[in-house]
Amino acid sequence: MDWKEFFNDFADRYYSVPDFTNEEHVYALQNYLIEQGMLVEDVDYAIKTLLGEAPTDPRVRKQAKDLGLVSLGYGNWGKEKGGPTTHTNVDGKLTPVGDEKDDKKDKKDKKDDDRPINLSKGGKVDAQLGGDRDAGPTDMMDKDDVGKIKKDTDKKDEKPTYKEQSNGYVGPKNKELKQGNPSKTEEYQRDLEPDDLEFNARNSKDANPEPPPPLDLSEVIKNPKFPKRYLKVLERMANTKHSARTKKWSHFSDIEGGQGKIKAQAGELMTMIGCACSDEEFEQLLSALEEHERTLIDTHPKIFMKKNNKGKLIDNPGSRIIDKSWIKSARQNRTAILTRLKDQYGDGVEVVGGAWDVESEVEAMGMEDYKENKGFSTDMYLKVRKPNGEEVLDETSLKKSKLVNFLNSGAGIFDKWDENLPDNINQNKYRENARKRNIDFINENMSEVQKLINSKEGEGIKKLMKNKNISFEQALEGDSRDKQNVLWQTIKLLQKQGNKGADKIVKQDTKEHNQFVADSVKAITENEKMREGMLAEIRSEFPLKAVSDGEENMAIGHMSLDKKTMKNIFGTDNYDEVKENLEAQPGPPPFIGYRVEAGGEIIPVAQIGIREDGRGYGGQFKFEMILHPDFANRLDNAQSEIYGEK
Repeated sequence: MDWKEFFNDFADRYYSVPDFTNEEHVYALQNYLIEQGMLVEDVDYAIKTLLGEAPTDPRVRKQAKDLGLVSLGYGNWGKEKGGPTTHTNVDGKLTPVGDEKDDKKDKKDKKDDDRPINLSKGGKVDAQLGGDRDAGPTDMMDKDDVGKIKKDTDKKDEKPTYKEQSNGYVGPKNKELKQGNPSKTEEYQRDLEPDDLEFNARNSKDANPEPPPPLDLSEVIKNPKFPKRYLKVLERMANTKHSARTKKWSHFSDIEGGQGKIKAQAGELMTMIGCACSDEEFEQLLSALEEHERTLIDTHPKIFMKKNNKGKLIDNPGSRIIDKSWIKSARQNRTAILTRLKDQYGDGVEVVGGAWDVESEVEAMGMEDYKENKGFSTDMYLKVRKPNGEEVLDETSLKKSKLVNFLNSGAGIFDKWDENLPDNINQNKYRENARKRNIDFINENMSEVQKLINSKEGEGIKKLMKNKNISFEQALEGDSRDKQNVLWQTIKLLQKQGNKGADKIVKQDTKEHNQFVADSVKAITENEKMREGMLAEIRSEFPLKAVSDGEENMAIGHMSLDKKTMKNIFGTDNYDEVKENLEAQPGPPPFIGYRVEAGGEIIPVAQIGIREDGRGYGGQFKFEMILHPDFANRLDNAQSEIYGEK
């Protein structure tokens, strides 16, 4: 059997670069091999062969079965998961290690073994990543046991079970925090770089005019529970115009920061800071920012305002990095987060530290191995002290408002989701056919076309050709967007003059465009590869799985998408149930919806926008997905019902 061929096919169909430290990749590979008709006994061998591992010693497996033992990891065996080690593998023989009096030592050894190690680093591997579907979150298995699947085929699709961690998360990552005050760490006390002298020189062309004098926030929050340098960052942002030079984080700090656009970064920082300080401090901070902005606008309208279509001066928030819309968002996000925390942990819950999505900060807060354990799409982290004194991690994905853009791409992404993309949803095929259609029509009606171009009515076509530096003979090559545009505008003009053939072509284009859109929407949920690709793309912006697992929560304006609101909307907080019941609806507009099994109600989730960029000549389709307004309304109602916040 050609294992390389199997592996390459799997990579093409599922993950171009499989990561076998990722449980989803491992399970996908297992399922794939089973789908190919392999015996479950062979799947174990297949996985270990591809990973360069030796198969499990059958002698050990048989002995363990006869003795009623289960693998505890690292060659250790016992009577139950999490129990003491009773036997070890010594040269293919299970050897007793002692009696009940050694339990404490065995448990200590087991605890030391509870360290997930990446396959890429060699050695031992997390049991869940290896495929033991009954393994717990800290159970380990020998590398010889990687990929082991139970022979009981009825259980081959079971998912691993994980213990709930102290913050409610259920999954393979370690979300436990070291106890202690992060504000005392060197990372939190670190001064902002560059210093003010260097920054002011760097910012000389973009500094806001005076008055008002530059904003000073140094006295607003005396004992910050977040990296203190971020007050200085907000101060610099408030004192700086928004320009091509200032749109990057590196303009304000030489120290690593979070990702995203500069205005969104400001919003995230305001929210994180707000969650880690008192109501009084937060309102003082936002009031200072709001007042500073108002004074800038009133004093310098030519810089911070613009004229509308009627010539009237209106606010131009794009001229500033921190504007009132993001201040409003920070206030709303903070309310949503703190309201949820109080409900989740009870009265007396306290935020003792905040961090942006920066490795050094999160680890200073007490997380072990940020890269392995960080949230999927987390924007900010909080260290929260529960009423019982225990300190736990809280992760939040921040969205300014209900206008959440899940995806802004093109239909060209389809062939990344499915390498065997059907012609009816392949934009390259669509473009090829449309171009040939336009060229054929023009050639078949050349006498009329030439008469039109040489007439007064054809002046617009000649002007277009001049602007594009294209002759009509070159346009007939039809191998570019500009050339096709000349042909298409000619067809449209002929239609306007009553040419029936041209009218037929335009109507044909509309029909083909609508069919492409309809087929694409249908494929997203009926074609499994397309469906998985779509879900993977929107996951970073709408992390339903992370919410379901308790890993993350979302603050969407004043609303919180969490396990409670998720269950209120869908009737379940189980991601797998939600995922399996997602389907495409034609609309209009088309959308991805969740079908409630009882009664068959469809709850819209994401609104889909698919349209050709340059109708009739572009050949490239925009593919967009945004939070459906109906879902936003349902979330708003769930927020009110559960938290009493509107």
